[in-house]
Amino acid sequence: MRTPILLSATRAAHYYRPLTLPKSHHHHASLFKALTLHPHQLRLTSSTTTNPPLDLPPSNLHYNKTLNPPPTTRPPPFSIPPSNPSLSLLRNLFTKGKAIVTFYKTGLKSILLNRRLHSTPLDSLPPNIQPLKPHPDTRAALLLRSRLSHDLGRLIPLSLILLICAELTPVVILAAPNLKLTPLTCRMPRELEAIRKRDGEIRKQMREMARNQRKGEGEGLDAAVGEILRVGRPMLIPSWLYPTAARKSKLDRRLAWILADDAMIVQGGGEEELVGEEVKLAVEERGVDVLGKGEEELRGLLRRWLDIASKVEDLDERREVIKEMIITGEDGWGKWEEGREKEGVASV
Repeated sequence: MRTPILLSATRAAHYYRPLTLPKSHHHHASLFKALTLHPHQLRLTSSTTTNPPLDLPPSNLHYNKTLNPPPTTRPPPFSIPPSNPSLSLLRNLFTKGKAIVTFYKTGLKSILLNRRLHSTPLDSLPPNIQPLKPHPDTRAALLLRSRLSHDLGRLIPLSLILLICAELTPVVILAAPNLKLTPLTCRMPRELEAIRKRDGEIRKQMREMARNQRKGEGEGLDAAVGEILRVGRPMLIPSWLYPTAARKSKLDRRLAWILADDAMIVQGGGEEELVGEEVKLAVEERGVDVLGKGEEELRGLLRRWLDIASKVEDLDERREVIKEMIITGEDGWGKWEEGREKEGVASV
């Protein structure tokens, strides 16, 4: 049985604030008003206001809006049209290029819609997009805000790439998956696969480094945890310009967010209340490789994680446990499931 983990969404928002928000926002009387982006950061055109982009089947609108952010915070469905032998090579290439352009266009429209869902009161939204508005002060609202902030920060790089590379944009993006230049809503399946493959290789290297650290070698366990969680320096900033203190602060906030997220998922009904894609993202955020794993396997891994974390009542001790779980990976979680939580903490 899971021990209740009491942690408010407001406190979680403090842990997961983006680095890009203006400092003056943090002194606002209300935390959620403080975390609201200013309208000048993204202005909606009149056409977007009167015709909000929404092309979702009714089934996609029925989900737990306390835990799950709107589906528009994730990439839209995408597939490359198969080549038609009856058409010329040029015509087939045009069809494929058109599908790619449509995908990016839909992703950019989703960012506009997410901005509106985040900043507009429910009563002021058109009836057809009101079902997408997450409940306030919840995990869903926090993830909507954080993903929107991330995507807004990627608009300029993506626009420059589109301007310079035009139809070669997917090739350029796939050639450098570790840069993660695109907004979350504009990541094609092949790009996501390339990013996850690259992240998986880094996690494997860092876990090996952590094992060496216990033998008196390596750079330190915190550095390994940060790399496994993919907590790196901001985009396009060289490593020699990014101070160690800033990297450590970022890791501390990520670990605090994971603790808060565990609490919100348990309080919101558990992992069964998450939709499939959110299960994948939640497990991935905890340092687990998701390539080649089905939804049920990933949901089971998240259930194991929550069960282990909820058994540790002391917050500081739980933090050390999840760091060890991140380092060992899911293959090493068995020792906590056997009731040896303190032994796992002692080995960190």
